[in-house]
Amino acid sequence: MEDQNSDRQTESQEVKKIHDKFFWDIYGRPENTVGFLKDFLPENILNQIDLTRINVRKKSYLSEEYKEHYNDLIVEARLKENTSEPVFIYFLLEHKSTVDKHPAFQLLRYMVEQWYELEKLGMLGSKLPPIIPILIYHGKDGWSRGVHFQDSVNLPHEDMRPYIPDFTYFLSEAATEDEDKYTTSVVIKSWLIIVKYLNDPALRDKLFDIVKQLNDFLERKTAEEYIEIFMKYLAQTENQIRRTDAVKAIESTFPEGGADMIVKGWAKEYVEEGMQQGMQQGMLTEAKEMVLEALDTKFSSNIPADVYKIINALNNRFLLKKLLRSTFQAESIDSFRKILNEIPPEQMQEE
Repeated sequence: MEDQNSDRQTESQEVKKIHDKFFWDIYGRPENTVGFLKDFLPENILNQIDLTRINVRKKSYLSEEYKEHYNDLIVEARLKENTSEPVFIYFLLEHKSTVDKHPAFQLLRYMVEQWYELEKLGMLGSKLPPIIPILIYHGKDGWSRGVHFQDSVNLPHEDMRPYIPDFTYFLSEAATEDEDKYTTSVVIKSWLIIVKYLNDPALRDKLFDIVKQLNDFLERKTAEEYIEIFMKYLAQTENQIRRTDAVKAIESTFPEGGADMIVKGWAKEYVEEGMQQGMQQGMLTEAKEMVLEALDTKFSSNIPADVYKIINALNNRFLLKKLLRSTFQAESIDSFRKILNEIPPEQMQEE
């Protein structure tokens, strides 16, 4: 039972890393964060902030209870009327499929820790700088918590309310967001569509629009870079998209380079990482499919029957892991076949 719990915890942490990296790849770039803030914040707040020069950095908080790091973004901007005073826009991206019991409490902890850090750096004036918390949630379940801190506090009597801290956080919930309101940044709009429709078959059709919009509004090199980021994320997460869907969407705009872009995103490092997770759970069938998928991607041809037969007969997860790496080292399908034929029969099965 302990081993199973440990495996589930490890898998959960790996999934969180995937979401963390995807979020950082998009929101870690100031131009994208500015685009999000311009379309998300209400005008009365937005009009007070100078977004022409901002600093975006990753912030890690160590949970003593669980010994985990929570990585979020701190965005430092300036007030228009007082450019010498920083205002901190705080981001917390919620990765879990279930809603935290006390998200406002978690946000408060992070805000206080940020103020303490500024104090240590000697950056506090006579008053604390404002920190505006924004929680971005894209879990499967709807957000069921109130956005006021006092919503999570048990108040036996109303007379106690004035003495309890309170604040409100902004909530961006992907499932209910209107992606069409995000007009400033095509990258942010594409990110929202990906996470909003991640488990929806409709994402297959929307991929065509994402690729086209990235190409229409960004320089070619930049568009390709973001396409690779999106495809890597899709290759790593559970969703309705398959490699062939991604190739079709890319080739609708880049007829000459769809398969090459997918090789970067679907076949090598991300497929290998996904395979490692799958094999830890004894998912031999999936591991075999990944080797076959990598071969198909690398050599763009039908896999010979003898190669297909040997791979499907393998039941050694460690050997399959080695073979996946070999697919990217082999110069031809014949050289890969030679590797297969040199496998001793006793290594074909799990040790």
